[in-house]
Amino acid sequence: MSEKESSLPEDWSEKGDEDKQAVEILLKHGGSISVSSYLIQQMLEKYMKGFLLSKNWRLKRTHDLEELLDKMVEYDLSFEEFRELSQEATAFYFFERYPFFGSELSREEVERIYNRSLELIRKIED
Repeated sequence: MSEKESSLPEDWSEKGDEDKQAVEILLKHGGSISVSSYLIQQMLEKYMKGFLLSKNWRLKRTHDLEELLDKMVEYDLSFEEFRELSQEATAFYFFERYPFFGSELSREEVERIYNRSLELIRKIED
């Protein structure tokens, strides 16, 4: 990891908050679904890394939310209920970045995953 990337959990949560606000604005005002989906993945990645950093995890460059969830489950087995979410949101990273990857996302699907993401964030913040 670059020395410029913070290992402070609160820094990661703050950046996750910024992504969350952006997703809320995009979804509320009919913004881009692909950008919303990408920001959901980024938001979760930041909150998850913040949680892990609070447990003295060594910061690692990854966009794979399932990999991060595996580490979170080592600290709290109840995070396992977010396995499907981590898989779906990781796919969002690729949907936005690569035009040849997969099919078009629906607003309903993105909103469903966003709402489920908020449940994970609440659990992290508890």
